[in-house]
Amino acid sequence: MASIETRKNKAGRITSYRVVWRDKNGKKMHQSVQDENSALQWKTLLEQVDHDTKAAEMALIRSNSQSPTLYTLADEHLDLLIVSPGTIRRYKGYIKNHFEKIGPIPVDTLMSADLIRWVKYMLDRGLSPKTISNVHGFIHGVVQTAVELKHRSDNPCHGRYLPDDDATEDKNTFLTMDEFRSILQYVPAHNQPAMSFMIATGLRLGEMTALTPGDLMLDAAVPSVRVTKSHQEGEDAWVVGPPKTPESRRTVSLPPSTVTALRELVQGLGVSDQVFTSRKGAKGAAHRTWQRTWFNAVSLAKKHDGLYKSPRIHDLRHSHASLMIAAGMNLFELSKRLGHKNVETTTRIYGHLMPGAHFKAASIMEDILSEKPAKQIV
Repeated sequence: MASIETRKNKAGRITSYRVVWRDKNGKKMHQSVQDENSALQWKTLLEQVDHDTKAAEMALIRSNSQSPTLYTLADEHLDLLIVSPGTIRRYKGYIKNHFEKIGPIPVDTLMSADLIRWVKYMLDRGLSPKTISNVHGFIHGVVQTAVELKHRSDNPCHGRYLPDDDATEDKNTFLTMDEFRSILQYVPAHNQPAMSFMIATGLRLGEMTALTPGDLMLDAAVPSVRVTKSHQEGEDAWVVGPPKTPESRRTVSLPPSTVTALRELVQGLGVSDQVFTSRKGAKGAAHRTWQRTWFNAVSLAKKHDGLYKSPRIHDLRHSHASLMIAAGMNLFELSKRLGHKNVETTTRIYGHLMPGAHFKAASIMEDILSEKPAKQIV
């Protein structure tokens, strides 16, 4: 425990106070202050941090800071964002669920060490590297707002301390066409064209549900679909907005069988009607209904057909990519088809599926195992 000593003059009047304690290494320490309140504050801070001198010094600086906390700045940051209501709701969830350790810190005192401790705290809670990275990205934005509002001069959220997400590819499930057909037979007939469309085009669920007949170019020299919008989560319902990124605005070519199915679907529809609906006569995105429909079909395929994979509906997009790669499409072409921001994103997610790379590696290893000179494989 820390203790307080007093110094008196010849007249017996107290002239100063000294706080005495032993640090975490057992070394005797002391700090002189001018008044009793300062001594009591220093003693309290030391005891709160188990007599860690540096931690107590930082706590004192923070207690005297006039800058807003990250909690306060986060709310102000949200007010300045121009994003969808669904994104605002997600960010509010970050604040509610992940700001406990970092939110009370005055923004002008935030350091890389605080962020490293926060990352360790998140990992200890069992959160994935991807989730940690997403929340950290939001924190970076909050602190950048603090910089722009002159609360501090720099942004320590550089991210070099973030954990690697080495399992990204393993989290994606890639279906063969036989596996897809096994699941499709258990999908209600009304929803089957939508599932077939997703694996044939690689569109995201929100992009698919937002399609109208006006987006389809079925009579073009190369039949295709224009992706210009996507369903997004609003305050009370799903709403149509722009696609995920500017690069997501794209034109995707359609195979003949998909064109035939689409011609039947759009008969009698107005130019602004939804092409795909979760139920007959239904309107809107109903993403949870789509996901539940897919989940139920997967469960039945596992039960009756021996399917061992657990694909999400989003994995139809990944399966489309893997099938295109297997058929010979290069990653640059695939990147444009999927609407990725850049080819590096496509390479990170799907590069391990490239058959040429696997063949080259296997051939080189065979030469090593058979003690023959390695062949030059182009």
